[in-house]
Amino acid sequence: MIGESILLSELQGIEERPSLLGALKRLTYASPLYGYTLIGRTPTRLLGTPPEIIPGSAAAGQVILAGYLSFAGERREINGMNAVMEKSSEAWHCHLHGFSWLGDLRAVGSDEARRYARAMIEGWISEYGKWSPLPWRPDITGERLTNWLTHFGFYAADAPDPFREMLFSELARQARHLSRNASKAASGSQRIISLKGLVYCGVSLPDSDKHLHQAMRQLEIELSRQILPDGGHLSRNPSIQLQLLSDVIAVRETLVAAHLEPPAWLKDAIRRVAPMLRGLRLGDGGLSLFNGGAKDDADIIDQILSKANVRARTVSSAPHSGFHRLSAGRSTVIMDTGRLPPRDANRWGHAGALSFEMSAGKERLIVNCGGGGLGPEWRQALRCTAAHSTVVVGDLNSAQIDPEGGATREPRPVISSRREIDGNAIIEAVSEGYQQSLGVTHRRLLMLTPDGGELQGEDQIYGRAGAGFDARFHLHPNIQATVIQDGHAVLLKPHRGKGWKFSAADYGLALEDSVYFDAPHQRRRSQQMVLSGVTEAKGTTVKWRLTRL
Repeated sequence: MIGESILLSELQGIEERPSLLGALKRLTYASPLYGYTLIGRTPTRLLGTPPEIIPGSAAAGQVILAGYLSFAGERREINGMNAVMEKSSEAWHCHLHGFSWLGDLRAVGSDEARRYARAMIEGWISEYGKWSPLPWRPDITGERLTNWLTHFGFYAADAPDPFREMLFSELARQARHLSRNASKAASGSQRIISLKGLVYCGVSLPDSDKHLHQAMRQLEIELSRQILPDGGHLSRNPSIQLQLLSDVIAVRETLVAAHLEPPAWLKDAIRRVAPMLRGLRLGDGGLSLFNGGAKDDADIIDQILSKANVRARTVSSAPHSGFHRLSAGRSTVIMDTGRLPPRDANRWGHAGALSFEMSAGKERLIVNCGGGGLGPEWRQALRCTAAHSTVVVGDLNSAQIDPEGGATREPRPVISSRREIDGNAIIEAVSEGYQQSLGVTHRRLLMLTPDGGELQGEDQIYGRAGAGFDARFHLHPNIQATVIQDGHAVLLKPHRGKGWKFSAADYGLALEDSVYFDAPHQRRRSQQMVLSGVTEAKGTTVKWRLTRL
């Protein structure tokens, strides 16, 4: 399992909207007659098992053996698949039915773990072998088949013949169903997960070449559509970028293990996606928090990048994805210079135009609030502009975010550029997000000195007088902040390393409460620095700087 945050990003709220076609499809699948259409030749063996890309956690496996499964902030008792608590969240149920936790049992490696895995698989087949909406959703089916096949050698090594016969029959049935539905998965990374599962079936199950050819043909189309020219994913979510790279590496390694040559387009996808993922990491090795992403495990990110085996330089300018990166000394700055992502690529994208995050060494200083909220209210709040380190005008959002997902109005463009002057790296970006609602434009300039010891910023708000604004700078929970110089500066002290001073000569600074979600459902208290003012007819310029002591 790669990590909770990645899977949660994939699964959260991707249910289909009610439609006549959807209702007819559900009636068809629920009919007893549909089960007969899945009957066909049953394999008696596997041609091979796909490699395990990221090993599971033995500690998590011991918790499962004790009768509990943890995911997305929930720890639920599981006494077999027919005794699952129905009140659990959709994301938790998706995790359960996807079986990625088999890797944790495999990490334990005991006979008890093997028997437990077989009992859960047998229980699933008994309880959910007939179609039902969530367990048989294409992305969940693809994830389940991926894990059943990957860990087959672990749980089925000494399995009795009746179990193996039942399993082979079910693998073939679900592969046929997935073949009909993989391309109908929710548009975006969920479709990649579905197609990956079909690839695994095509490689592992005898006489399944048609599954492999179909999956590879559709996967080529999806990667071409979803990967932007600079290597970023259409979702603009760093965690989904990580999931995407893991998925395409898994497909490549599975083909290699089956003695099949990976196609050039698959190798090219890895070559382009990996440098972009590096560009979205901060100094602690975790990912930046944009558009619902989470920090994620730095060790797992290292493992995935190592398996990518791509030596290209880290992406510092990604105009298609809408990100720019400044790095000097031990300081790293990542700025969001893009618009709200399309709904079908990232339903819960954020209105965080021109926000940035900054780390010094392994300490995060300036952050966004994250995207792993506790329920719909928090999720919507974290999507708002005020939850990002950027300028908020008129207490409104820079994009019209819809509580049901996506935007209520076409997001306005963001224009950005990057240059160097006397060794100073400079990002300049302009957002038109407030033009329709307030008639104002926000321009932000960030400049990092060659030694990384100072970040200078300039925010301009122009177009109409009398609009109130707040320039917000959210601090990581590990930062201790103290107002100094009669309210014109703030002293920032991280847990480790040197302190920093934030100053804005022409504006008073206020410290306010904030929150931070660096992982799903893990809320931490923090603070934010706020510069407030009102726009003037000639335009208003706010200059500030962050200097290492």
